[in-house]
Order: sequence, then structure tokens, then C-alpha cells
Amino acid sequence: MNKKLVSIIVLVVLTVALSIGYFNANVEKEEPLEEEMELVVEEEVVEPEFLFGISLDEYKLVKGKIKRNQTFADIVNPYNTNLQDIFTIDRISDQVHSVRKLVPRKEYALFYKEDSLKKAAYFVYEPNATEYIVYQLIDTLAVYRHEREVSIIEKTMSGVIRESLDQAIREEGGSAALVNAMADLYGWQLDMRGLRRGDWFKLIYEERMVDGESIGVGEIIGAEFNHINNSYMAYAFDDGTGLNYYDETGESLQKAFLRYPVEYSRISSRYNPRRFHPVLKRTRPHLGTDYAAAINTPIKAAGDGLVVARGWTNGNGNYVKIKHNGTYTTGYLHMNKFGKFKVGQRVKKGEVIGYVGKTGLATGYHLCFRFWKRGVQVDFLNEKLPAEEPLAEEHLLKFETEMKFINKRLNDIQGSSPDETYSASSN
Repeated sequence: MNKKLVSIIVLVVLTVALSIGYFNANVEKEEPLEEEMELVVEEEVVEPEFLFGISLDEYKLVKGKIKRNQTFADIVNPYNTNLQDIFTIDRISDQVHSVRKLVPRKEYALFYKEDSLKKAAYFVYEPNATEYIVYQLIDTLAVYRHEREVSIIEKTMSGVIRESLDQAIREEGGSAALVNAMADLYGWQLDMRGLRRGDWFKLIYEERMVDGESIGVGEIIGAEFNHINNSYMAYAFDDGTGLNYYDETGESLQKAFLRYPVEYSRISSRYNPRRFHPVLKRTRPHLGTDYAAAINTPIKAAGDGLVVARGWTNGNGNYVKIKHNGTYTTGYLHMNKFGKFKVGQRVKKGEVIGYVGKTGLATGYHLCFRFWKRGVQVDFLNEKLPAEEPLAEEHLLKFETEMKFINKRLNDIQGSSPDETYSASSN
């Protein structure tokens, strides 16, 4: 065979062989096709909404506030509630919370079915921040009281007096209730109307919370008030008979009577045997202390005692009189309205007995506070009043341990104080 022909044949065979090998190699390297995946879309699960334990998916909702002179029947009548059901709820609600005791400006919620008729199903009333009352108007008529869970959170605060205690506490995010608590705590150590610019304070206190919202102040745990470079300490301590407040030596900070029977008010007129009366236009003894405050500011019992009078006179307007013991009696004049305590009932120091007004012979809203000692009216602000008992010796060791811990916490509060050298640890 021709050598040239043989060479051509060999070259062709080699070329074909190489091509087949290359093709097979590529085929082996080729990735297999992925199987098509079925796309599954998960539907979002929507949780049903509830308010006061009642489904908002099932009922329509109307919210509002009780208006002056508005009744339960006024609210539910437009929602096709029959008179017999209203009478029944009125009767059975006495055992829980009477529908006759709805207070103006308190919140309510009405749940109704929107069928052919708008028919009320539930009426929910909130008498305060910690509870609500459910009046069930469908199926079996019923009334239930529910308590909300209250959580206590400890907070700290520091502030500097530039204008007043009220301004300083509010500037730091505090409430009127906290101002009142501090005024009560230091009422007999400091004149809250005589504070100086540059005075400062630190405190540890409790905030009461419901559903993440503040509903008021609990107890003050510890405080330091620096007035004209003098520190006044206050420590909460329970010796087994209840919480009280003491200074660093274990002496009680509290007197038998509150200095301010009206929440953080100002003294507008003092005891004066020869005062010119602004209404009668003649000199007449003023045998009390006037605390100016806004209408309906709560009036507190100055001390523990028995309500011996509650009524009206032309001069006093609405008034309450409390007998505390064989020595002391107090009177509260010109009230706009009374609290819940009736004649013959016992009341504790700090409980609300009425609200500021200007009934009787009064030109402006204030409380005229009267103070009797052995039957004679005296100047309350000049009386040497009895203090609460100091800590008994058997409690001092535990008190000192707790006091040191509170001092450390007070010192750790980052301050608004103008000079950080003044602190609990230096006392």
C-alpha cells in the first residue's frame, strides 16, 4: 500500500478517536438537569384580635368617655337593648359595680353585632387603670370584674432646682404624683416653697405599669435632697408593721399629720387672728391655713381618725371634720364635693376625703384647713407635732445594711447635681 495513503488513513483514525474522547469527556462533565421544584407559598396565619378578652373579628367596637349626666341606658339604647335587659343589668350589677355609678370622663367600650339590627353584646367600663367591668348583654346576662396585672419597675432620677420642685421633676420626665410623693416625704424637713436655685436631689422610686403604660408612682425606696449644701436623707424600711421612712439615724421622717393635706399646693393665707375678710369686708380672725389649689384637687386626711362631721354651712360650704384622738381634731372647708367617707367611718392618713372647691364664704378655689388642740383652734404650722416612733433597736442592724445598699445606688445615679462631691456616701 502506498505509504502516503497509509499515513492519511492513520491520521483520520486518530482524529476521529480524539474527537470521540473529547465528546465523551464533555458529556461526563455536563451536570444533570435539576428536577423542577414545586413552589409552595405558605399563607400567613393571622391571629384574631381581642380587646378585654372579646373578639374584634366577631364584634364591632365603639369607644368613648362617660358624659356628664349620661346613663347606662343612654349608651346602650341606640344599640337595640331592650328595657327588661337594662333593668336586669341594673339589678345584678350592684354585686360587682352598679351601672348607676358611672363617673364622667371615665372610658368605656361597646361591642355590638352588625346584623340586620345593631345589637349591643358587651359594655365594658373602666373605673380605674387597674380593673375593668364587663356587662354581658347577650345570652345569659352577667357582670364580671377583671383585674389587670400590675408590674412594678424601679427607676432612678436626679434633678436640680431652677424654679421649683414641680418644674425639676417634670423636666426629668416625672409626674405630678411623684412631685406629691416627694413633697409628702420631705414635708416636715423642708419647706418646698422655700427651695433655693441650685438645690438638687436624687431618688430611687417605683413606677406602677399596666400593659407597658405607667399608671402612677409606687413607693419611694430612697432619696437624697441637698438644700443649701445640707443633705437630707430618706430611706424606706419595713419593720414588720408597714413601710415607713427614716433618716440615717433611724429617726422617723414622718409626723402624725401630713404637712400638705392638699396635693402639692401653696399656702395662700396663714392663721391670723386679725385678718381682713375678703368677702365680709371686715376684720375677722382666720383660724385656719388656706391651701390654694385647682378645683377638684384631692384633699387628704391629715392623720388617722374618725369622721365626726360631714355637711354644709353657709360659711364653711361643704366641710368634713375628723377626730384623731383625745387631743387633736382637723377640719376641711369649702369642698367642691365629698369623698367616700361618711360620718362614723374611720379614715387613714393620706386617704382622700374630698375635693377642692370654693363653696361657702370663699373667693377662690382652696382648702381652709382647721386644726384643734384640746378643743381650741391653733396655728397648725407652728405646732410642735408628735413624730412617728423611731426604729426599735432590734431593727437597726438590718436597717443599716439596707441603708448602705441604698446609699451606693444613690451614688451610682448619674447626676444633674451641680457638684458631684455631695452624695450619700459623704454622710
